[in-house]
Amino acid sequence: MKKIKYLLSIGFILIILSAAPLKTKAGGLSTQLGEVVIENLQIGQTYNLKQLANLQLIVTNTSDYGVDLRMDVLLPDKSELRKEAEPIPDISWVKLSQNLFKLSPNEKATSDIVLSIPDDDKYFGKKYQVTIWSHTLGSSGSGMFLAYGLNTRIIFTTDTVRATKSQVVTSSDASVNFTLKPEEIFLDNIELGKIYDVEKNTGLVLKITNPSKQKQTFKLQSLTVGNSVATLTKEYQDAPDASYLKFSDSSFVLPPKGTKTIKMYLRFPEEKEYTGKKYMFVLHAFTVDEKVTTGVYSRLYASIK
Repeated sequence: MKKIKYLLSIGFILIILSAAPLKTKAGGLSTQLGEVVIENLQIGQTYNLKQLANLQLIVTNTSDYGVDLRMDVLLPDKSELRKEAEPIPDISWVKLSQNLFKLSPNEKATSDIVLSIPDDDKYFGKKYQVTIWSHTLGSSGSGMFLAYGLNTRIIFTTDTVRATKSQVVTSSDASVNFTLKPEEIFLDNIELGKIYDVEKNTGLVLKITNPSKQKQTFKLQSLTVGNSVATLTKEYQDAPDASYLKFSDSSFVLPPKGTKTIKMYLRFPEEKEYTGKKYMFVLHAFTVDEKVTTGVYSRLYASIK
């Protein structure tokens, strides 16, 4: 009980934004919002994610022609479930401030995501998942009728106890805005058994920028695609071991408007099974904070000699 009271006293909200600002592409669409995980929400409450963490669903038309875009709230398939979640009991729990758009080339569609949890004790201590599918309905005046889309995954847990009115938090001044660059890194002719210094061979380094007015603590880790919410890129295999990719620094504090430069080192063991293969790593940078934690992805592609 003491632990629960402590969580409530600091606001009890944990949000993880994965795949931002990495652009998830599908045809001519991109979004910075790949996955959101929200913990310890109260039953009987309504949460607007914009008010909670300055978080909206923004989809950009990256094609060179206009499109009609629709955002649909869907139940996830069993194969899509993550983090031991179960499908949301009713998609009516999730509302979008707008779901139909006409987009010119490079125009953005923006919608608030509002989550309401019924006031029923049977929803205590649950973990649910819901999908928002942003997809085209064909073009808008271009004469092209290709349809394509992309998914945003929302996972949330409900608290195990009912909070008092003063303990319920539905808004904060948190922001999910920080960047990890470059978003994609391509490495060729990697020799097995040798340390590949990415900066020395390509001139590339990672740069994490904190644009906020407050200092933030960050951590950086390498992930396999299977242990992330990223999608495996065609022609590449998932990295056999995320630890093959190392960083010069994996934990650091950035001042307001500060930028951190980080070196990368890749080493594949000298094993014949890797020869001639192409592998994908996910680079995950995330903030460390009591109330709101956000994360972003970049991708590293390695072609073995």
